[in-house]
Amino acid sequence: MHRQVEKTYKRVTQIEHILMRPDMYIGPIVENEEEMIVIEEDEFALKSIKYIPGLYKIFDEILVNAADNYQRDRKMTKIEVTITPKELTVINDGKCIPVQMHKVEKIYVPEMIFGHLLTSSNYEDDEKKVTGGRNGYGAKLANIFST
Repeated sequence: MHRQVEKTYKRVTQIEHILMRPDMYIGPIVENEEEMIVIEEDEFALKSIKYIPGLYKIFDEILVNAADNYQRDRKMTKIEVTITPKELTVINDGKCIPVQMHKVEKIYVPEMIFGHLLTSSNYEDDEKKVTGGRNGYGAKLANIFST
């Protein structure tokens, strides 16, 4: 007996795909253990560390966004990271994202770059690449996997 084509072939949204196949976008979401060099009491030590690679990747994306801001604003003096059991915050004192309506997309710029996939300020392939972001996922992945 043949299955209905509707049960065999499906279309999902981009966000549904990211949530269904996170390894394609952020890496594994299961706990991993490996030996790493860490700092303990102001000294380097080799230690077995448990971590989730996908969560690490999301954190890395946000740090790269903050570091990219330094490339745009050399007056930036700090990147502040706060980690609690329920929250991770990354703040920098560099140039702010303009809070204004995007005339083409008809949405505010922060909503566009943090809430809509495949949006970026790094799509000019003719320019020399000095920032980490490129594909328009970055912070959006953090938002998709956040509560």
